[in-house]
Amino acid sequence: MGIFDNAEMKAAKRRYKEEMKLLANIMKPTGKIFMCAKWDDNLRVISIGSMGMSTIVKYDTIKDIQVYESVQEVTTTKSSGREKRKGVMTRAAVGTILMPGVGTLAGALTAKKQSAVESEAVTSQQVTRTIVLTRDDPFKTVLTFPYHPELEIKLRSILAENLAQTAVVEQIAETSHIEQPQTVEQTPQVEQVNSNISVADELIKLKELLDAGVLTEEEFAAQKQRLLR
Repeated sequence: MGIFDNAEMKAAKRRYKEEMKLLANIMKPTGKIFMCAKWDDNLRVISIGSMGMSTIVKYDTIKDIQVYESVQEVTTTKSSGREKRKGVMTRAAVGTILMPGVGTLAGALTAKKQSAVESEAVTSQQVTRTIVLTRDDPFKTVLTFPYHPELEIKLRSILAENLAQTAVVEQIAETSHIEQPQTVEQTPQVEQVNSNISVADELIKLKELLDAGVLTEEEFAAQKQRLLR
């Protein structure tokens, strides 16, 4: 039993890696942050990272975004120039929402704060901030990335869109249940949600048909363009 479970897990991981590789190859960036991230709003995927160390994340898998701070005190002795590091503390950077998808931090934005402890030493605080992304993923649900303000804004805008789409679907489902037994036609918003989610799956199926020799390169390219439109 264990052997079969292990084989199935390996096969699932292989298919997962192939899917991520395919998405990375076919995505056409509609926006980017230099040396940080790029995304395709049509395919609904974002690639975070650079220098060959990027991670592909599907928009619809993003469930939560948090910003954490690691604060470290550094004492520098003027006479010797030596540094002593102590008091490492990690905390959530709590802020307010000014508009949908945009988060701002209240306080704690100073990366270096100095205070003279004695005439011979200076103590400062070094703050390292990290974005922690939680997603619905079969293999790695929590991802961490170095903080970038534009990346936080983009991720929060994606999350806000996901929440809005979920609310629309739930509202339509509830309305449909109350108004039984008549059939409720899908609104344009729901149709757009379903369309966005299915594009990546359809592209993966097309690639499998191409690899199997069922489709030619020309047929694959034509079908891909049709889906992305």
